[in-house]
Amino acid sequence: MDKRKCKGCGEEFKKWAEFCSNCGEAMENYSRPAGFWIRVGAHIIDTVVFIPLVVVAFWNMFRVKSMFVLVLISVPGLIYKPLMESYFGATLGKMACRIKVINDNGKKLSLAIAYARFLPFFVSGVITLINQVILFSSPQFESVRSFVELGQAQEKGFMHWLGTFVSIFIMVECVFAAFTFRKRAIHDMLAESFCVYKEPGD
Repeated sequence: MDKRKCKGCGEEFKKWAEFCSNCGEAMENYSRPAGFWIRVGAHIIDTVVFIPLVVVAFWNMFRVKSMFVLVLISVPGLIYKPLMESYFGATLGKMACRIKVINDNGKKLSLAIAYARFLPFFVSGVITLINQVILFSSPQFESVRSFVELGQAQEKGFMHWLGTFVSIFIMVECVFAAFTFRKRAIHDMLAESFCVYKEPGD
């Protein structure tokens, strides 16, 4: 873990302290935490990026009904966020909002840590995919041509309710960023990561 010293009194600090607790001197290289709403904005932009895949998903669901296409269009959602945050420090949405994800040393996340940060979303994505596979395997699904028929064909089994629970958990844990120290959601805490504003020149 990175230990920095206050240039005023030499006191050591961790966790990206903004001010020295001993003398009050502003710490160098402090990155301002990105708040809840700017992160919501970044997420909306990332959602827009995936609109073409959403269109293909609906086309596949109501017309093609291909299991291969279903799995193929699910892959980007399971790799996009951790890959972007590991290699570039931010998704396209975060880049547009001038924010980034860093570890406790102020560096980009490793791929393993990026996936640890992504874990709740990954679990949700896998559950959604499993539910879709179950739906596509249903004999009733072949005749589905509308949202009403789709709702009737979907089975409200264990995986459906598990997916609902995980979705609610994700919403709650993301809201944590509005109230916690350094604006961290639970997935930030899992990965010991911080979502911060980019500095000029980043």
